[in-house]
Amino acid sequence: MTSHRVAVGREMPVDATVAFAWVADPRTHPRFIPLTRMATPAGRGPEVGDRFAMVSGPFVGRGARGVVDRMVVTSLERPSTAAGRTGRTSVRKEGPVLLGDAGFDVEPLGAGRCRVVWWEDAYLAGPLPRAVTGPLVGLVLRWMLHASLRRLETRLTARHG
Repeated sequence: MTSHRVAVGREMPVDATVAFAWVADPRTHPRFIPLTRMATPAGRGPEVGDRFAMVSGPFVGRGARGVVDRMVVTSLERPSTAAGRTGRTSVRKEGPVLLGDAGFDVEPLGAGRCRVVWWEDAYLAGPLPRAVTGPLVGLVLRWMLHASLRRLETRLTARHG
């Protein structure tokens, strides 16, 4: 099985724990991921095994239909600046449109700085094979990851800068 992993990284002027709190919790994603809203209510931060769904599309913020992306949290390791430990969280995409894996790595770069890497290895669920849809999905994802991380940095800098 060929991987079509897309990864985009960006340094942020905030502590790794702050950035991780934003990227690990799907409730904050609509604040920095363009054209996206949360479709399932969540009353707490993420834990391994949690299931959630996001909806993406041009008018989803106004209640329009969009592409549903159902996911389950498969790993969650919080970062530590003191220990120099990178935080990692990952999800498995369960359709109905996208399948694959995605996640965030948040590397402490010292007090008040970190590097956030968002990676996705996603493809369209049938009927075309992953080898065909993976690269096409990757093109869209690369744009979305860049735009989202720029927005995340802007929001974190405004709140914590």
